[in-house]
Amino acid sequence: MVLLKSFNVRYFTTLLTLCVLTAIPLSPSAANEMLRIAGMGGTRIATSADDAGIFGNPASLVSVKHHNFAFGIAAENLHWTALSKQGRDQFAAEVNTDLYPSVYYSHASGEWGFSVGYNAKFTNYANFTLSATRAEYEINARRFSAETDFITDYSLFREDNWVLGLSRRVAGSVVGTRLRWVAQDVKTGVVVSTLDLAARHGSDVDVHAPDQLIAAITEELQFGDRVREIVHDQQPIYDRTASRLELDIGLQREVWFDAHHANPPLHVGILFENLLRSDLVEPLPFRLGIGVAYEPLKWIAVGADLWRDTGQRGLGFAIGTELHKTWNSGYPITTALRVGAGREHSVLHFSAGAGLRLGTTYLEYTFGLGSFTYTSNRHLLAFTLRL
Repeated sequence: MVLLKSFNVRYFTTLLTLCVLTAIPLSPSAANEMLRIAGMGGTRIATSADDAGIFGNPASLVSVKHHNFAFGIAAENLHWTALSKQGRDQFAAEVNTDLYPSVYYSHASGEWGFSVGYNAKFTNYANFTLSATRAEYEINARRFSAETDFITDYSLFREDNWVLGLSRRVAGSVVGTRLRWVAQDVKTGVVVSTLDLAARHGSDVDVHAPDQLIAAITEELQFGDRVREIVHDQQPIYDRTASRLELDIGLQREVWFDAHHANPPLHVGILFENLLRSDLVEPLPFRLGIGVAYEPLKWIAVGADLWRDTGQRGLGFAIGTELHKTWNSGYPITTALRVGAGREHSVLHFSAGAGLRLGTTYLEYTFGLGSFTYTSNRHLLAFTLRL
């Protein structure tokens, strides 16, 4: 009865969600906020766009147009490196894989803007070592046995963010707040997998004939009952989980240079992040940033941010620009090009990206260089829908 009740609740929730989404009419797509920010070097404090969601300044939510539902995934440090073998090692390598999935929904109505979503960070590092195979053959028992150790030295970090944002126009400015439930999970340790092989042949096999002996052993390894057995030995070194609430507050305002508002305004912004200074496994530093953004023409936008993190030396900065063009000849098509550069955690970086909108979908790609070298790069790819 309890299982049936749980199933009915999940079924009803899923059905209700699908009904709500399908009841919302389709409208033209903008872009994925994560990809736009990354392509413009990381500028996000003063920029305002109709694809705002959970990554930029929460004050920008009042600029969202229609119903904006988007999902994407970013990846970086995807590499496999062979290491030098030591001792009895047959093989040694290390692998890095960092993934950043996200999904969010945002909407604006009147003087209010709203967003809800989820984003995560998965940082995975592992060192693989395959030991030399230890083999033995007992002539009297007609038995062959072998053993190989596969050692994995791992370091895993996972951070989940459940985000709720709200913004409102107040006296010519826009104030926004963002609550984030942050959960971090860190694991480091060693896993030893031992592969045991065993085979026993019949008395009709000539042990002094290598070809006949090897064929008999191979046949038993492939089809025998005691072919292979894998034994895992886990040795966790560090395992810690923490969940806390965090708070961000942002402000944006338009600054006009003429009384008649004939020319585009300058957008200025302020962003306070991680105000609660939550006690997490990897603490998030308090950040205070200011930024400016300007759109001199309808098809170009530029922005610049400057910030300071507690515990970090010097200032971080980001500058970027976006060029976009839309054709409405019966079927809306939009192209976008983005470039940017910046400095974060004492590391310089450069980014370039492109986007293509076809009707109600948007395909985007951003390439980033860390320290302006090809040894530290990131590839971001997103598919965006607006419902």
